[in-house]
Amino acid sequence: MQTADAKNIPFASLSTFLPKETVQMLRTHTGDLPQDLAFEEQMTILFSDMRGFTALSEQYKPRDVYQTINTSLALQTKIIHEFGGSVNKFLGDGVLACFSGENRSNRAFKCVQKLLLALEELDKNPRYLPCHVGFGLNDGLVLFGLMGDNTRREFTVIGDTVNTAARLCGIAEPFKALMTENFIRNITDESIKEEYAFVEKALFKGKRDAIRVYAICV
Repeated sequence: MQTADAKNIPFASLSTFLPKETVQMLRTHTGDLPQDLAFEEQMTILFSDMRGFTALSEQYKPRDVYQTINTSLALQTKIIHEFGGSVNKFLGDGVLACFSGENRSNRAFKCVQKLLLALEELDKNPRYLPCHVGFGLNDGLVLFGLMGDNTRREFTVIGDTVNTAARLCGIAEPFKALMTENFIRNITDESIKEEYAFVEKALFKGKRDAIRVYAICV
């Protein structure tokens, strides 16, 4: 039985397990990676989270819960990639995804529109458990860097932009997507501007000022 040398694994194979930003970083920085390797970039950040996950885990068999979550995550990953996004990591029953480059917020908006429709259809499928997902979106400067030590490291995104997207996801109702004003300002597609609405001002713990919150109209 042959075993593959990790150094010789093609990048195409690595991209199945790693975010595209991580694969690109590995392409650029061959050999030992600096412990403090990080760079700043403007990104659109997307969080998703399944509502009622704890209750599902208590009421149903682990295999049934796994099947539903895995199907939901696979569907989300497919659609995120379709719009040029990258899944940075799976967060149990949700995802952290990044959109970078030209028209990133336009693509993220249209991605979430499609996700909302697709996940509502999945929720109607009797083969799976209730799968109520909410979303949070923000755009701004993030630090994309290497975290951990020599025994376990990963590239991830950190910063206030990321934290705020996560906070919005946390308060989004099932099959709703909440967005910041920073995200809205970065949308350049005029046709999109008829498809969202202002919801409220929200003040999150630890933040000095309230932020204007918008929602995708469905």
